[in-house]
Amino acid sequence: MLFAETQIHHIALRVADAAASKAWFVTMLDFRVDREFSFSGKDFVWLCPSGSKTPVIELIGGGALASRPSYENPLDSLQQPGFHHICLQFNDVEQVLSELRYRGVKILIDVIAGAPGSGVEKGAFIADPWGNIFELLQLARDSEASVIG
Repeated sequence: MLFAETQIHHIALRVADAAASKAWFVTMLDFRVDREFSFSGKDFVWLCPSGSKTPVIELIGGGALASRPSYENPLDSLQQPGFHHICLQFNDVEQVLSELRYRGVKILIDVIAGAPGSGVEKGAFIADPWGNIFELLQLARDSEASVIG
């Protein structure tokens, strides 16, 4: 099969201000900057989780953006088509959420049990200051399957 070995390389996130968004990822989520450059009037920032060598998020900043609704509950946003959230996997979601709460990150859904059969033990949802939604998940200890949330 032609696409059997396909892997997701990164996710691009369009932001009005790449510097402000970069600062949020670095300060609140301990991401590190892999590289940054400007091209065609836009600022590009490639971010990695601090323990990873592979960039997973590309910020594309600059220019005017259309507004979109901001949701207090991510379930309300499921009425909108398109990308919904970025999922970050952790070993201990409760510990991570406790630290994010201390750092002042907006918590949308506090730690909840994963849905039966999902392979997820615990999950939570947060938002950045611009309304982008992030799922935090902890795989069930007996789950060997990778879960996409």
